[in-house]
Amino acid sequence: MKLAYVDLCGFRGYRKPLRIDFPDGFTIIDGRNGVGKSTIFDAVEFALTGTIAKYGDAKADGETVADYIWWSGAGAPPPERYVEIGFRDGDGMLTVRRTQLDDVDPLALSAAQNSLCDARTAPKSPLPQLCAASIIRDEHIAALSLDLKEAERYSLLSNAIGATDADIWTERGSKLLNLVQKRAKAADREVEIAAKDLAALARRIDETRAALLEEALIEEAATRLQSYTKSTAPPDKLAEPARAAIAESARQIEKFASLEAAWRETDLARSRLPNLRQSVSTAQEAKTRADAAYIAIAVKSQPTASSDLLAQQARDLTTLVMLGRRLGLRDGHCPLCASDRTDSGFLEGLALAEHYAKQLDAQAVNQAEREQASQAAATAAATAREELEKLEFLLRSTQATVDEFERRITATGLPIDISVDELRKRQQMLRVGLDEARKDLRILETLKLNAGLEKAIHEEAETREVYARAEARLGVARRAESRAQALYDAARRAGGETLNRRLERVLPLMAELYRRLRPHPVWSDIEYKIRGDVKRFLKLQVGDELNPQFIFSSGQRRATGLAFLLSVNLSLAWSHWQTILLDDPVQHVDDFRSIHLAEVMAQLSAAGKQIICAVEDAALADLLCRRLPIENVGAGKRVTLGPDSEGALTKLNEQDLAPLVQRALVTEPHR
Repeated sequence: MKLAYVDLCGFRGYRKPLRIDFPDGFTIIDGRNGVGKSTIFDAVEFALTGTIAKYGDAKADGETVADYIWWSGAGAPPPERYVEIGFRDGDGMLTVRRTQLDDVDPLALSAAQNSLCDARTAPKSPLPQLCAASIIRDEHIAALSLDLKEAERYSLLSNAIGATDADIWTERGSKLLNLVQKRAKAADREVEIAAKDLAALARRIDETRAALLEEALIEEAATRLQSYTKSTAPPDKLAEPARAAIAESARQIEKFASLEAAWRETDLARSRLPNLRQSVSTAQEAKTRADAAYIAIAVKSQPTASSDLLAQQARDLTTLVMLGRRLGLRDGHCPLCASDRTDSGFLEGLALAEHYAKQLDAQAVNQAEREQASQAAATAAATAREELEKLEFLLRSTQATVDEFERRITATGLPIDISVDELRKRQQMLRVGLDEARKDLRILETLKLNAGLEKAIHEEAETREVYARAEARLGVARRAESRAQALYDAARRAGGETLNRRLERVLPLMAELYRRLRPHPVWSDIEYKIRGDVKRFLKLQVGDELNPQFIFSSGQRRATGLAFLLSVNLSLAWSHWQTILLDDPVQHVDDFRSIHLAEVMAQLSAAGKQIICAVEDAALADLLCRRLPIENVGAGKRVTLGPDSEGALTKLNEQDLAPLVQRALVTEPHR
């Protein structure tokens, strides 16, 4: 199986449609940074897995790579949003297509997985692992090789090699171990619960035995309770009558306490009654006098006009006199009534009017005094009436307090003239009897402890049997857990040994690739060491057990990482995909080692591998196109990516490569 084409539109940075067809030999893609070279590899991974693993779980401002899978730039929207890849298997073709709105066809994805992977030996979820091993990215070359932990490096290589029969037995051993561990935990919890129950019963028995009293004390308490309750019930039946009598005594004590408080209030009310009656009588007399005084004044002062009206008339008449004197006669006529008048007659009339005004003013003053006296009498009468009503209400409430107390005393059967000391004495007698009855009841209730003690002893015996059975089950479970752990460890150990035999054939391949890439001028060989019994570790070392992760430069580490990742890809025993995708693998690698990489790629291509490599440098692309073998026209291709006249990413150039002329400098011999 080889990659036939990638067709995309509206994906990542590509707004317009783009299709690249890949020959069986090799394809070199070049272009400067940001022209979408890595997007071609992203499209392959996204079509197969539905995600782009190089971003991991990275988040920023609540966003993930899923928010940027499809075109989201400015300008006109893309005509479509899809990714489609094709695989070539001889003359057959398999396609996998994903769009923004429609999910991938599960039948097509399943067909592609079955064709790309060997179902018998492939790991679970093989497509993500296949992409991780087949797409070698610039940013992951060191991270997925030298920078990996030794256990993770071993796991990566073992997953590439594929599953073995030992994996099945290891999985079965793991399930068996989990099962017996759960049973052991359940048995352990059962033992713990039984132990707690047994300890609780032991404490209960000890407490019960400590609470038991002598039989003579119980008989004395029963005799006193029979007298207290007026009951002839036997001691074991006396508890309920005693509780009823105690409750009744408590109610009587509360009643006497309430009567004691009411007695004090009633005594105070009785002492106030004579004074209240006298005050009511005095208030009645005062009210009678005030009412009589008001009536007398009201009868005397019944004027024809009010003081305000009389005063107004006096003021008006005075004003009229003043106007008459100011105006005087007009041609022998009065200016007010136009009658004929002499000067003396006119003055006499004014004097008479002035006299009437003074009389009216005096009447107004007298009337105002009578009105004030009447108002004062009315106020005094109202005050006397209110005072009488208040005293009468106070007398009634005080008398009601006395009557209510006498009613309660009579209902209780006590004499009305009982003293507060007598009430207190009876209350104290009830309290003493109540306290003694409660003590005797507690003594009597210890009779139940005998039955409780027998029950607790019986329960303790049963719990001991339960505890013994639980301990036996726990012992069996722990032995089973130990044996299951041994089986599981043996299966893992056997699987590791089987895998080690395969690694012994695979790891020399990595050493050979290392020698061909020549990362370091001094250490021309790399060694590996596998350690660990159950958990396995893969260590890489050069020279005298030196770790290349810490002594190699960035370029040397990348070249070493390429050797490791290429060996992982070539070790995919369960993969039928003959394609290696290299996304800018020569970053930080000098030209000398780039030539070594070109030689390795040429050998892989000659061995039947399909090589798809993206580089930034056009000169390096020329070198790769010359170094990789081409048997016929169309076996190799070069694609240049970049922006078009509108700034949209597209294919700027696509060229099918032809074999080099083999006899360019050889002339035909003369015949």
